[in-house]
Amino acid sequence: MPQPSPSTVSEAKSIANRLPELTILLAAPRGFCAGVRRAVQAVRDALQHHGSPVYVRRAIVHNLDVVRELEREGAIFIQEVEDAPAGSVIIFSAHGVAPSVADDARARGLKAYDAVCPLVAKVHREVERHYRDGRRVILIGHEGHPEIRGTLGHIPESAAILVNSLEDIDRIDISDDIPLAYAVQTTYSVDDAASLIDALRVRFADLVGPHSSDICYATTNRQTAVRALAIRAQAVIVVGEQFSSNARRLAEVASGYCSAVQLVADAGQLDWSQLPAGGCVGITAAASTPESSVDGIINALAARYDVRVGEVDAATETTVFKAMAVG
Repeated sequence: MPQPSPSTVSEAKSIANRLPELTILLAAPRGFCAGVRRAVQAVRDALQHHGSPVYVRRAIVHNLDVVRELEREGAIFIQEVEDAPAGSVIIFSAHGVAPSVADDARARGLKAYDAVCPLVAKVHREVERHYRDGRRVILIGHEGHPEIRGTLGHIPESAAILVNSLEDIDRIDISDDIPLAYAVQTTYSVDDAASLIDALRVRFADLVGPHSSDICYATTNRQTAVRALAIRAQAVIVVGEQFSSNARRLAEVASGYCSAVQLVADAGQLDWSQLPAGGCVGITAAASTPESSVDGIINALAARYDVRVGEVDAATETTVFKAMAVG
């Protein structure tokens, strides 16, 4: 094999030397959580057991790369139960659904599997218990999010109050001593939830909450990690979809500590003007973002910088959920 000439080697070294140095700090933990892994594997297990096609109601998780990969493997994503042919196999997303959705699937003779995250299912059980105990439920979350729609479907509409701000709490038009309970969207901001819960406790005398935090371990850990990252970095890249609640929360948390934060699904969406000429950039990924998307961002940076990669460890995650039974 011919060897490169000394001049070629020298030119390559010269180009490398001209690249600005950049330290990339990766948040740990980042990316897929146990609930996302379980839901994605549920689709693959159903495809293996039943064959293609397998229908999935809504995005199994909020990431288009994951959806497209599963589509290539034989999954068909639909909006509503009635979009699946009678008698076919359908999977509900990790965000959870109202019982009425499962009832509709049975009525159509569908073979239905519920890939709801076990931590979302915990919230469902909580709100049902509070309702049975005679309490109205204040649900802290984002209106229209699929997890919120699913949770609200577990109790009568008249028994639930959705809040997302201190102003929402001020507008609650009920007696201050009525029996109440609260629950929280699992991907909500940890700091924002604490502020709203404090306000509820101040206003309402008879208020109960969950035995343990509704905000999932992965949300808490990733928000803690991005906070530690943003303090040290000149810019932060959150890898995830704009329609992902947990991705947006990561960007919001980072923005409290770093002035240059961007949320992108892939390297093609990077705003290079927000990145420094050199120094330090932090990268994290939403709980629904595959590691391959992070790798794509790192590779794009490596084409423009002389990069060094390290990690900021905030927590060690060992949670594993039992696989969903298929068959």
